[in-house]
Amino acid sequence: MRARNGGGEEGGRRQPPALLAADLDGTLLFPDRSFDPSLPDVLARLRARGVAVVPCTGRMLRSARPVAARLGLREGPVVCYQGALVAELGDGAWLRHQPVPSPLAVRVVEDVRRLGLHLNAYVDDELVVERLDEWARRYAEYAEVGITAVDDLAALVRERPPTKFVVLAPAAEVPAVVAGLRRRWGGRLTVNRSQPEYVEVTAAGVSKSAALAWLCRRLGVPQEAVVACGDGMNDIDLLRWAGLGVAVAEADADVRAAADVVVPRAGLARFLDGLA
Repeated sequence: MRARNGGGEEGGRRQPPALLAADLDGTLLFPDRSFDPSLPDVLARLRARGVAVVPCTGRMLRSARPVAARLGLREGPVVCYQGALVAELGDGAWLRHQPVPSPLAVRVVEDVRRLGLHLNAYVDDELVVERLDEWARRYAEYAEVGITAVDDLAALVRERPPTKFVVLAPAAEVPAVVAGLRRRWGGRLTVNRSQPEYVEVTAAGVSKSAALAWLCRRLGVPQEAVVACGDGMNDIDLLRWAGLGVAVAEADADVRAAADVVVPRAGLARFLDGLA
């Protein structure tokens, strides 16, 4: 199915894939978290033709499941936490988990404390913070989850390895935060920008494409039979890995360049309907 064209505009094949891997926020979901009213029916048609539809998101499992349900996806696998967790939408069972090792997790907490930035930790699919500040409230509202506040986050992650961290900072400061954390943790942790104000920190080797490759081996789906859709810097590896990578036109230039096909976000449902 691969047809690399250097990130061209909409066009090319309409052969049904075996699996559709789709980012949620900014891809299937519009920036205001709404979606094309036709999208649930489009996804249902794909599934009726035997296409596995797999959300691939940075969201927590407890945040991803209700969003997927609104799109008509109530069963099947889901990739969460940028690939650190693969789980089942139906019963929430965890299939594959790659947490941040506790010794490294403790040092991340200590480093971010020194930087004076807000830090979210995700432990056993719960959002945990030391400071219940505006950053925490805004994130919890966006993700539609509750917050647990603790006195000593380092002590918690020493005993319970976190699935991931998110460092929150003003958008203008995020590139410097990413560069600094990569210098500090390069090779030992994965550091990526997902949203303008979010820096994601996961175990080394964690990515959406690695999780999807594992899932495809489990399902017996060849790489070339996968279509992937995304909009963020954290989707670049997924777009490059898939047989066909589809970026939304509103994405950054680096994301568009990693894709085979570029479509407007508002036209993605129509494009996917063409695959069915």
